[in-house]
Amino acid sequence: MAASNTLSTLRRTAPVVADCFKNAKLYRKEVPASGEVSREMVVLFTWLGAKQKHAHKYAKCWTRRGHDVLYVTTSVRDLLFPKTGAEVTANRVVDFLDKKESDVIVHGLSVGGYLTQRVLMAARDSQIKISHQIFDSFTNCSGMEAGVQNAVHPKYRGLARALVGVYVKYADLSSIYEAQKFALTSPCKAPALYLHSLADEVTPFPDIRGVVQAQQKASITTTYLIPAEQRVPHVSLLKCLGDEKYMGYIDKFIDGFRGCITNPNLDHTHLATTDYIMDVPTFYPDRILVSQ
Repeated sequence: MAASNTLSTLRRTAPVVADCFKNAKLYRKEVPASGEVSREMVVLFTWLGAKQKHAHKYAKCWTRRGHDVLYVTTSVRDLLFPKTGAEVTANRVVDFLDKKESDVIVHGLSVGGYLTQRVLMAARDSQIKISHQIFDSFTNCSGMEAGVQNAVHPKYRGLARALVGVYVKYADLSSIYEAQKFALTSPCKAPALYLHSLADEVTPFPDIRGVVQAQQKASITTTYLIPAEQRVPHVSLLKCLGDEKYMGYIDKFIDGFRGCITNPNLDHTHLATTDYIMDVPTFYPDRILVSQ
């Protein structure tokens, strides 16, 4: 019994975390309860201004399932000046992954979906094998202003809104539009999962419908939507569903399409599935819809 308790404790210990390169940390895998260690590496892209404690929760969900996790952050500056920020980070991620033999699962949260697309673009001419794509609260260009505003202190959000409005009007957005064009015209062929709340006020689902439809043509695509009446805010699915339920949908997707080979010449729309998540445990009628 004592040995069993010790092993159980070891399995629950925090993962080893090491600085990898600028804007990236490597979370080392733990021994999962099954004893089986997964072969895929996960690259986790978080939202603007994500606190370390929040990112840790997502990384922990993966490490305790036996995955190494490369956690990549996106700062407001990296997003607003992508030529010296987000693009450089994306290339560093690709250089890092190109030296690994593991298959790769990408998990993009909110505007992290933009950086995910930059990595997928850069990885096209590499030896990297993307096995699965996961997008939680995917944010397109239309949601950038709200994303930046939400990433700063509440005291400065009005100023941030005004400044980003000017930026969007006058700045060079070619990098962002390139990623958007990639997602709309030639997306990655790996199986894809979209998780989205229909109450999301940062990125309403209709704003990304074109991206989802393009992905459905390119590869087998699964979409889970949470009805608006559940009032789940932007990038709050893990918090509202709980770790096990949230990862349960992801586990089903990962296991269902592990080793899947997609024919790049076929239209996969007929294989797309869309389901609704009805059993959200924590329902609050007065829930704030823009996550803080």
